[in-house]
Parts: sequence; C-alpha cells; structure tokens
Amino acid sequence: MPYAQWGYHPELGRGLERFEEYFPADFISEAIDQTRGWFYTLMAEGVLLFDSTAYGTVVCLGHLVDRDGRKMSKSLGNTVDAFEVMDRQGADALRWFLLTGGSPWSPRRVSMQMFDDVVRQFLLPLWNVYAFFVTYANASGFDPSDGDVAVERRPLLDRWVLSQLSRTEAVAHDGLQAYDATGAGRRIAAFVEDLSNWYVRRARRRFWDPADYGGDDVRAAFLTLHTCLVSLSQLLAPFTPFVAETLWRNLAAGRNAAPDSVHLSDYPNADGRLVNPALDDSMAAVRQIVELGRRVRTETKVRVRQPLLEAVVHYAGDHAALEPLLDLVAEELNVKQVLFAESAEQLGRWRAKPNFKVLGPRLGPGVKDAATALEREDGSLAAALAHGETVRLDAGGDQIELAPGDVELVQETIEGWGVASDGGITVALELELTPELQSEGLARELVRAVQDARKAAGLDVGDRIVLGLRLEGPAVEALGTHRRWIADETLAVDVVDGAAPGATFEQTFEIDGAAVGVSLRQA
Repeated sequence: MPYAQWGYHPELGRGLERFEEYFPADFISEAIDQTRGWFYTLMAEGVLLFDSTAYGTVVCLGHLVDRDGRKMSKSLGNTVDAFEVMDRQGADALRWFLLTGGSPWSPRRVSMQMFDDVVRQFLLPLWNVYAFFVTYANASGFDPSDGDVAVERRPLLDRWVLSQLSRTEAVAHDGLQAYDATGAGRRIAAFVEDLSNWYVRRARRRFWDPADYGGDDVRAAFLTLHTCLVSLSQLLAPFTPFVAETLWRNLAAGRNAAPDSVHLSDYPNADGRLVNPALDDSMAAVRQIVELGRRVRTETKVRVRQPLLEAVVHYAGDHAALEPLLDLVAEELNVKQVLFAESAEQLGRWRAKPNFKVLGPRLGPGVKDAATALEREDGSLAAALAHGETVRLDAGGDQIELAPGDVELVQETIEGWGVASDGGITVALELELTPELQSEGLARELVRAVQDARKAAGLDVGDRIVLGLRLEGPAVEALGTHRRWIADETLAVDVVDGAAPGATFEQTFEIDGAAVGVSLRQA
C-alpha cells in the first residue's frame, strides 16, 4: 500500500516523486489484532526495501467489548449497531465516545447507556449554553460587529474564561498535532464544564440586567460568550462535526469574511496574551471555597435560596489576590459578606482520636494512654496533625510520635455555624437566621415559583407580565417587603395580591408547607 497507492514503479521510472514526498507515512491506526499482521508487514517491508520505517506514528486500538467486558458476538446477541446509535443519539455522540471515552489502545466497554451518558454529560450542557446565548442575544438584539469591549476592561470573570479558552486551544491544538485526540477532547470537555457550570452560572444576570442593559458590562458578557462558542465550534469540528457546524453557521458564518462552513476555517491557535496564571489560580481557590460552602449547606440542610449573614474563610494563600473575586463567592453561596479568618482554628477546634487499627498493634495497651492524652489536649496538637504535621504526645510518661495517619480527625464547629475543610482551605457559614433573612429567603422562593410558572406558560424570556400572588402565612409579609424586587426579577409590570386580572395561566406551588397561587398574563 505505501508504494502501490503512488503508482511506484522504479523500473519504469514512474511514481518516484510522489512516493519520496509521502514515505514514510505520518500516521497509521489499526486494532491490536494487526500487531503481527499489518503493522509488522509494513515495517518489515519498509526496512528490507528502503532501510526505513513505513510510518512515523502508530495508534494500536483496543477492541470494543460489551458492558460486561465480553467480546461482542452476534451469537451472544451483545453487539451494538452503530446505525442504531446514530439514529438514537446522533453520529456526534458516537464519535465523541470513541475519541474521548478511554485510552484508544485499551479495550472499550460499549452500551447504549454509555452513548446516552455522552449526550447527557457533554452534548446537552454544550447545547444549553448555546441555546442560552441565542435566546438572550435575540432578545437584546446583540450583534458582535457593533463594537468591542477591550479584554482588559472586561470583568475578571470574563478574563478568566478567556484565559481558560486560550489554554484549551493550546492543549487541543498540540494534542491533535501529536495524534492525541483523547487528551485534546478531554480538555475541551473540561472547558465546556467550566463554561456551563461556572461562567454562565455567575454571569447569567449580566445578559438581562435591567440596571446596565446596553452598557459595557452586558456587551462584554455577550462578546465573551460569543467568542467561547465560536472557538468551541472550531475546536470540536474534528470531534463532533454536525454540532460544530450548527454553532458555526448561526454564530460566525459570513461574519468578518468567515467561511460558510466551520470545516473551511483554520483550527484555533491560542492567544498566549490572554492566559493569566495568577487569575487562574485565584479562581481555582474561589471555586474550591464555593464547593466547601455548598457542602456545608448540604450537610446542614440549608437550601441555597435562603440567604445567610456571612461566610468566613481560612485560606493560606494571598488574600489580596482573592479580594476582587469575593463577590462571586458571596453570590454563589448566597451570603451577605465574606470574611477571612487568620487561622482555621477560629472556625472550629480540631479533635484527634487514635486510629486503633494503626496504633493498636504499635502501642499495645499503651493505646489507651494515647487516647486519654488526646482527649485532654487543648486542640493544638490536633490542629498540627490536621495541617499534615507530625507531633509528639506525652502519653502516660512516654513520648509518642504521631503522624496524621495515626489518628482520626474531627472538627468541632462553633454553635450556630457549619464548617467544611479540604486542601488547606476551611469555610464556615453562619447558620442563624434573622427574620429579615427568612423573609428574603421566602421572596427568593416566590421568584423561583413565578419563573417556573412563566416557563410553563410558554412565555419568552423578555415578555412582561401582570402577576398575581395568592399567599398565606409568612409569605404575605415577604411579598410586602420585597414586592418591588420580585417584580424586577420576574419582569412584572404589576404585582397584585390574589388573582391577576384577566390571568391566562394559573399554577399552585408549595413553599414551606404553605400553598402559593401564581396567576399571570402577558402585559
């Protein structure tokens, strides 16, 4: 094949130039059963005839097996029909799984459920981001050619996601150049996760914020998300060509001399000027803080829509670098303020108990003295162990050396607070609720109910409404205090008690055990 495809006939003087240009081949890929067949044959012939390998890069693919690890066989009835996959989930889901679902040289388990997971975990989040952008861009009349907002003038969140995009472009470009489609695809998947679950979450309000509609902050958000989606369409073109083409044709084709098809455009090259390592590190710390705060809410069963007074953070890194990002933490954790603590011990005392499986064989009966000594110590030794240090403990007159793995650590929280720690970061949330906080929490629940009703009524995101709320109990007071805010959040030109005049849609919800009637009509 390496010679025949170029019509290589040295005895006739034909095909020599093309052969010399393209031999040896850059790349070859076959399954593992061709190791002693095709791979070896080509290599042996190349060495014997030309003193050269026949190919420069080889990927030896593993076999596909069923979900239980058995070789696929028609007689066993455990095969997966590729055309059935494409009919059910699309060719892009099939391609994405085969390219990124595991090391190409390893056996790959395949089932319909796995292709469903590709759609649910990757393609749907990507499409939801795209649909979000298109919905609000159409509602606001956004046109990317109307003017730019310099990157250095955009909010830190925008600069962070553009830094992540540039890093992704570099990894994907270099990965494909090195025939590592799996590594390139997984980096793209990580970026889609960042875009969906952090950038859009935190920038969502900017796309429709009445206070800055048409201003630079709103335009920066649209420009940033547009840039990310256009680049993603190019990054994904070799992986998911149909989804990539759909994004490109709607967002980029024909603009600024862009070709009609993404497959006619150049693969992205990273703009290193956008990479901001310090901002990337700070945002990673912020996201870890948020994750710990969410853990506290989950463990203490405090719902996210319930505002809290404050979060206190112990962070050993540069506080000044995090200060400009604390608003993101406050918004995501729904707290009024975020403060720094000088030490984790301010947020709760550490207590250590012997790990009897480890210390029992080592200390024998002396493990009881160690347990007594740990129970009586003031928490300083436990704190040192929590920070990964080794300590010496006086147990019954004997000096015992303890490492973190020798004990079980428990953090005793301050009453009225919830605490979570990981990786050198500790986060505490004040859980006591004032009447004002409870009222605001109810108002947020009312907004959620109205937004659900708007969606069920089939309204567009920009439609104004007349809203009626039929309430009882504490929700009545919450509406009285937060009526204007509820109206702004739900695009209501009027909020009335009881049924909305001429309501075209009604729905009943339950909030804190009380019935809430929502009625509305388009204004």
